[in-house]
Amino acid sequence: MIYCIAVTSSMVLNLDEYTCEFCGGPCKNVVYAAFVCDNPECIEQARLARGGPGGHMKRKAEGKPIIPQDLESAIEDNKKV
Repeated sequence: MIYCIAVTSSMVLNLDEYTCEFCGGPCKNVVYAAFVCDNPECIEQARLARGGPGGHMKRKAEGKPIIPQDLESAIEDNKKV
């Protein structure tokens, strides 16, 4: 089965509008669900903050929720919009 996703100009993420979540520099990438610059230290901090490439599955195996509890309130707020 092949899925085709249509991307419109309104769906494009303009990284110039964001800053690195760890150093505040200009955002160049989205890595481990974080806006980061090209600095390897910031990329490593994003990896650690996420829990590694399989961090969500590690939390699930430990019996914890996949979504960290500190993000649950933000998700609920976004659902209300």
